[in-house]
Amino acid sequence: MQTRVKNGALFIAVMCLLMLPALADRTVLRPATNLFSPQQDIEMGRQLADDAERTLSIVDQPNSAAYIDALGKQLSAHAPGDKFPYTFKIVNDNKIDSFALPGGFIYVTKGLVETAQNEQQLAGAIAHELGHVVMRHGTAEVSQAYGQANTNRRRPTVNDAMSRLNIRFEPDSVVMRYTREEERQADVIATQIMYDTGFDPNYMTQMFQRVSNQRSSLTSDFFNNHPDVAQRNTRVRAELQKIGPLPQKVRGDSGDFHSVQDKLTAIASNSFPSTDSRVSRDSRDSRDSRDSRYGVTRPDWPSNRTLAYRGRDVDFRYPDNWRVYEESNAISLAPDNGMVSGQLAYGMRVATFEPQDSRYYGRNSFSTQGRSTTATTSLSRATDQLLDELRQSNPGLTVVRSNDRRTIDGRPAMALELTNNSPVGGSETNWLVTVLRSDGLLQYFVGVAPQQDFNRYQPAFEQIVSSVQFVGSYR
Repeated sequence: MQTRVKNGALFIAVMCLLMLPALADRTVLRPATNLFSPQQDIEMGRQLADDAERTLSIVDQPNSAAYIDALGKQLSAHAPGDKFPYTFKIVNDNKIDSFALPGGFIYVTKGLVETAQNEQQLAGAIAHELGHVVMRHGTAEVSQAYGQANTNRRRPTVNDAMSRLNIRFEPDSVVMRYTREEERQADVIATQIMYDTGFDPNYMTQMFQRVSNQRSSLTSDFFNNHPDVAQRNTRVRAELQKIGPLPQKVRGDSGDFHSVQDKLTAIASNSFPSTDSRVSRDSRDSRDSRDSRYGVTRPDWPSNRTLAYRGRDVDFRYPDNWRVYEESNAISLAPDNGMVSGQLAYGMRVATFEPQDSRYYGRNSFSTQGRSTTATTSLSRATDQLLDELRQSNPGLTVVRSNDRRTIDGRPAMALELTNNSPVGGSETNWLVTVLRSDGLLQYFVGVAPQQDFNRYQPAFEQIVSSVQFVGSYR
């Protein structure tokens, strides 16, 4: 009798394991070494959230706020690990982005909600941010940075760590600067959360792919914060194979989601403030005191912190308080107030030019100035032709200094200093840098600023050009 009871118990245990592959076979991840406690995650996150909400505009529509909080709470109910006091809010910004602060403070932008095609895709973006909170990636990154700055391995206070590392809410903050491994972990946790909440996790990859197909200045922050989009589909499929097949009935779309989309579309949108304008009241006051004598407010000086731009043919880094404006065949990088009457007054333009037959010489004749190599001669001729082209729409363009030799991503390049009429009045300095790509096109960069401000912009222009890397066949 006793043997039969034991065998029966064993049979039930085996059947339970077979019936619950979602619990038995899923990937088990544990947070990395961390100098902070989970309670300190909450403390740090709350301070950063307070900082963020002093500068960001949070959507205060009752229905929209209640919806995003309810959807977030349904997902976070299935988040493994420490039970953080999760909050979910919508930022009134057209940029497409989402981010998580330590301790469970999660934000999605109005632009991201409007971009999602259905509730499942929005849930996927939120689940990914939950993955970062669960794995405590924010304080793990702070721990690593703090350990490098301080040999004392005792648990630091939150205030000490934030003070020593100058941590505050900003796009490139260490608490949101995740590694590729951390992105992988967030994808795995998100897959599990989506599955347990009744969603098909494949919608998460659909959301990331949808944003990837809309690369523009509105998505630049998203790709800086969420690299390696192409690998997400593989990760989700691999984790689903471990968990088991999806149930026959998964959660579908929601009418509430589309109602909220309509309400958000009807409201005006703000933009994330530039990083430098968030630094302190002193910096805002100094900006206000620099109003142009021509009646145009000067932008903040270029930030020393940079963001990555990844294009189809070229990558580079640019100041994180500048915006990216993409056109069909050119890119403009400018701070707020950097465009005046539709013209670039402060910033840099990146574009390509197709030279004519190498026998064609422009009137500048840089190639006659003692250059012996074919590569340099071809570059000089192409630059000569480009200047003639630019003068057609900028008759006041004048070469002041020419042929400062350098390299860009290992290729010969040349730099010229030009003057032109500024859209804000008076004269501007243009710093033109050119390089021939492997496909024969001339890639050029034009840094622009009024003459009296140019010295403050030149380091930013140099940094952009020195960071350039050509992609694939364009090298």
